[in-house]
Amino acid sequence: MASTYRAYADRMGATAATDYIGKPGDIFWDQANGALRVSDGATAGGTLIGGGGGGATTWAAITNINNANGPYAIAVGFTAGYTTQGTSGIAIGNSAGSNTQGNFAVAIGATAGQTTQGTLAVAVGQAAGQTTQGESAVAVGYRAGYTGQSSNAVAVGINAGQSDQGSEAVAVGIYAGSNTQGNNAVAVGN
Repeated sequence: MASTYRAYADRMGATAATDYIGKPGDIFWDQANGALRVSDGATAGGTLIGGGGGGATTWAAITNINNANGPYAIAVGFTAGYTTQGTSGIAIGNSAGSNTQGNFAVAIGATAGQTTQGTLAVAVGQAAGQTTQGESAVAVGYRAGYTGQSSNAVAVGINAGQSDQGSEAVAVGIYAGSNTQGNNAVAVGN
């Protein structure tokens, strides 16, 4: 079952914001300096992310949360882009692109492109391209290209190309090519 998170306000007592160490990803208000900060779970005061209608906060300071590569990669969500996110990689969602995301890869949705997403691969939807998505592969839809999607393969639809989709294979439609689709094969429909 997917988790839903919400932000809420809570007075933290007499702790100065510059001394506060929260859980990774906690966003808190520094009233003394009129700024928002985000915690990495270890650094007192966290990372300044804004305030006062402007400031000198850089993209590197903001996106280095979760080990993203500064202005050349984007990671938003719990453990998104967490380990070895490639140059210009985009990971948005809980655990999206969290473990070895290739250069220029895009993962949007909870656990999309989660483990070993290839260079130029695209995964959009919950668990799309979740495990071992090949280079230049495309998976769009819930669990599309879920595991073992080979290079240049395309899967569009719920569970399309779900398991072991061959190289340059195309699967379009709910459950199309969902189980061991061969190289260069085309599957359309349910």
